[in-house]
Amino acid sequence: MPELPEVRVVVDNLNTHILNKKIKQLTIFKHKLFKKFPSNKFQEEIVGKKFLKVENKGKVIIATLSNGLYLYSHLRMEGKYKYFNHINEITTTRNLIAIFEFEDQTVLAYYDSRMFGEFYLYYENNPEYIKPYAHFADEPDKVDFEKVYKKLSNSTQAIKTKIMSQDVVAGIGNIYADEILFELKIHPETPSMNLKKEQVKQILEVATKIMNKSYEHGGTTIHSFESFNDKSGHYQDYLMIHNSQIKFCKVCNTKVEKIFVNNRGTYFCPNCQKLEK
Repeated sequence: MPELPEVRVVVDNLNTHILNKKIKQLTIFKHKLFKKFPSNKFQEEIVGKKFLKVENKGKVIIATLSNGLYLYSHLRMEGKYKYFNHINEITTTRNLIAIFEFEDQTVLAYYDSRMFGEFYLYYENNPEYIKPYAHFADEPDKVDFEKVYKKLSNSTQAIKTKIMSQDVVAGIGNIYADEILFELKIHPETPSMNLKKEQVKQILEVATKIMNKSYEHGGTTIHSFESFNDKSGHYQDYLMIHNSQIKFCKVCNTKVEKIFVNNRGTYFCPNCQKLEK
């Protein structure tokens, strides 16, 4: 699943390729991914308009339309955008969900092999008003520290599970949760309420640092992530723990262990990340 760095890379590419072009046609092949309104409502509101700006809050992509509407897009597990110079260049597969055709003949296509992605249209550029995203917190460098600390200190959930909760902090997924906790030598199953205030502060700082570095390297591609036009990221070359190819801890050479925390495959070093009793 694309996490915060990967979504930021997608947003950059969208801003580079699709701004200020009039949308000539929107063809929707898989209607169930277009939520709240019938798909013809999306077509009525989008065709003839322009994308003025694309941004994100956590994993949610928000595109500003020239009619004052906002198109919300969540990639979920396998969503991908691809840009083509002409409709004839499009790769037509069963994963093709929608095509945005522009007046200059260029095309933006959305593919999703798992079909978990989703689109919403709203008049508000604020996910707090959007029902599926109303509970989302801010990103690690913007989130209210005291609110995060309060949520963690009142929870017995494993710290890995908690920092992946989008209502605590936005954008952290499975890969980066492992990387953050490894750097701080925190066992992923540590009850959240056991963390000291300074440790919570460090989690947010390290999360910001790691995800900024990943963003600079185009994100992480382990299984299938491709940011735009089949382009893979390179941060997997810098991962310290979350990779099945890493057999021994890069710090102490202890054998890396894999467990499941809330059904998520989790890599950690049993020596560096001891579970405090």
